[in-house]
Amino acid sequence: MGSPKGTGKKNEYPNHKVYLDAFYLDRFEVTFADFEAYLAAHLKKYPTITGWVDRKARADLINKPIFGLQWKRCRNYCEWRKKRMPTEAEWERAARGIENRIYPWGNEPPDKSRANFGNCCFVQKGKVHNEVGHYEKGNTAEGISDLGGNVAEWVSDWYDKKYYKRTPYKNPKGPKKGKYHVIRGGAWNSLPMYLRSSSRYGESDGKDYYGIGCRCAKDADLP
Repeated sequence: MGSPKGTGKKNEYPNHKVYLDAFYLDRFEVTFADFEAYLAAHLKKYPTITGWVDRKARADLINKPIFGLQWKRCRNYCEWRKKRMPTEAEWERAARGIENRIYPWGNEPPDKSRANFGNCCFVQKGKVHNEVGHYEKGNTAEGISDLGGNVAEWVSDWYDKKYYKRTPYKNPKGPKKGKYHVIRGGAWNSLPMYLRSSSRYGESDGKDYYGIGCRCAKDADLP
């Protein structure tokens, strides 16, 4: 995990090894269709910030990634699916692979055939997003889509810019408490540096964000 000094950002230092138990990560980000099913099963829950007609997703957003949900809503959705949020270490393992890829697809820099990024400046009611799986050249070698761009993704860990200095070797899960949660992956409006497999940042989970979505994971020994 992380980056050697001289590359990446300071919160990625030091570069270090971790051990992870086997896990699964969803191939696609959670879509509007997925979240519509969640709302249908939870009548007291409410839609996200845009893209809805009453409690139904707009037709043009059905297969696009959900965005504008707080960290807790991502957690609750994944639990409803009998899954969980990935840890930061699991997310980075999926993005880097055994090849230690700079970007989820490899070492080639981002371009518009691999990811949705670098757009300015408004979400345009979701029209700036692409359907999940649109960028096949941006997939990981294992077939996971959109780990770089489209929407960034919440992971389960609390954020601490100095956490890598004291992280445990086996199955790190982040600090026990914090002010923000970790966000991974870059979004439709991100600069290329945020699409790197090791890039990490934290933000308030008490707000609705137009560039942050959700992806679920689960332990490999679960049915």
